[in-house]
Amino acid sequence: MTSQKKAGDDIPADIDELMGLAVGSIGMSLTDFCRCAPREFFCIYRHWERTQVRDPWERARFLACCVLQPYSKKALKATDVCRFGWDKPQEAAVPVAESTRERFEELKQRAEIKME
Repeated sequence: MTSQKKAGDDIPADIDELMGLAVGSIGMSLTDFCRCAPREFFCIYRHWERTQVRDPWERARFLACCVLQPYSKKALKATDVCRFGWDKPQEAAVPVAESTRERFEELKQRAEIKME
């Protein structure tokens, strides 16, 4: 059984893909992968992605910016040369309601109802 990937999600979707990534690309042993908690593997994956995937692209973009800067009339930023998917600012998944006294009282009443 495989789970569905969300649009734009760069994390492999099923256990076979995760195992292939861990053992084949990251270099973990199968035993280490099997003993990993999902949170632990997520941290390992994020670090590997940053060091093996993002950093080389960031260095190439910086180098391109340095090479092009003398030929530009305006100051260039690295994002002017090339934009990557991880350059987008993270948006909050759930809109946060404004904290007001009324909202506080409403939540307080809900909590009291659940406590009884």
